[in-house]
Formats: sequence, structure tokens, C-alpha cells
Amino acid sequence: MFQKAIARAKGSIFPIIRTHYKNGQYANMRSVAGTGFFIDDQGHFVSALHVVSGAPEEFRYGHLHNIPHASFSGISPEEITIIGKDDQRDLVVGKLSERLLPPLELVAVDPALGSSIVIGGYPFPRIKKVGEMFVFKSVRQFWQPTMIMDYLSMSLLTKYPYNGFLVSARTIPGMSGGPVLDVEGRVVGLCTASMSRMSGKDLPHHNGICLSAAELNIGIAEIFRAAGIVS
Repeated sequence: MFQKAIARAKGSIFPIIRTHYKNGQYANMRSVAGTGFFIDDQGHFVSALHVVSGAPEEFRYGHLHNIPHASFSGISPEEITIIGKDDQRDLVVGKLSERLLPPLELVAVDPALGSSIVIGGYPFPRIKKVGEMFVFKSVRQFWQPTMIMDYLSMSLLTKYPYNGFLVSARTIPGMSGGPVLDVEGRVVGLCTASMSRMSGKDLPHHNGICLSAAELNIGIAEIFRAAGIVS
């Protein structure tokens, strides 16, 4: 079902690399913060804001390239330039100048309830925990099929007031900021979080949370407008 979507999008998403610093010096550690994807041919990309919200004295965020899989040894990411942030939608727009990837097409209208979708991103396959920090030795591109099961205001579930949708499968850490695609490979949302809750005493529910297509387009337009960028 999603062969066309993945073929269209697999060369356009990338892992956002978090470089760790201590006392102003590189701490010999890099990890994956989340996922991003390009939205135009000028180097603008989007991701979830929380992906790049670490303390600047401790973390810097960068881009390597579209990576099916890679070791981080000897790699120097290009540092991300932040164009604008939308705290209400958990959305960030950034810009890069090197190793740009083809942009993805964003739809203007939210797909119907029950639509089949696939989420692209970079989860964490090899994990080593050092203190409270997970360190990732390598990363692979991953595609998670699911469906839109409910549209609602995320203020009912999270601290964010945006309109979004729940998906029927819990999203995996590292997928935040990744594109939500329809079967044609068009962007219908942005993956932001996962949620677990209990029904009764022993029936857990696990769902992914996504920014809707309409909210994503509005958020990007507002950030561009504030930055004086004509799209």
C-alpha cells in the first residue's frame, strides 16, 4: 500500500543530530534528537520544536544527510539555523545550506477519519545509556504504517492547544518531527509525540499524536511571515 509513498519520501527526510557540550567544549558524544524534512528548495525544513529545545550551552543541533544507516564516528554535522518557532503547535522551521534534499509536498486539507497513513523517521536501534542520557551508535530510517483514528484539540491530552489527530499505533522515540504521509507520499501531518493511558485497571492504550495538515500549513506560513520570508 505504501510503496509509492516511501519511494517518494525516503530521500527527503533526515535525522536531526544532537551534539553534546560540557563547559563549552565538545563532550565527545552525539545522539539523534528526532527527524526533519525539507519543505522547499531553499533549504527550509520542519520538525517538532521539542526536538531542538535542549539548553544551547549543552546541545547543538545539526544535519548530516539522508541516512539509511550510518556510524557517527568522524562526522561533523552542519549546524541548523532556526528560522522560527511555534510554541503553541510544537513546530520549528529551520534552514540548512549543505546536502539539501528534495522537498516534500504538503496537502492543504486534512484527510478523512480512518485514512491510512505512514510515518517516516529515525528511531533508536542501538542504545547505550550513560547516566540519564541515551547514546545512539547508529540510526536507520524507519516507516510506521497506521491510520487516523480521531481528530481533536490536543489540549485535551497535552499542554499544546493545536488541532491534531491520534493514530492507531504508538510512535517510536526518534520519529518526532517526521512526516505523516498519505498513500501518494504527500505530507498530511507532522509526528509530534506518543501517548499511553489506561482504560480501567489493566487495559493500556498507546497512540501517536500528530499535528494536522491544516495546522502545519498555518504554522509554517506564520513563521515565514514573521521572518519576512516569501514562500
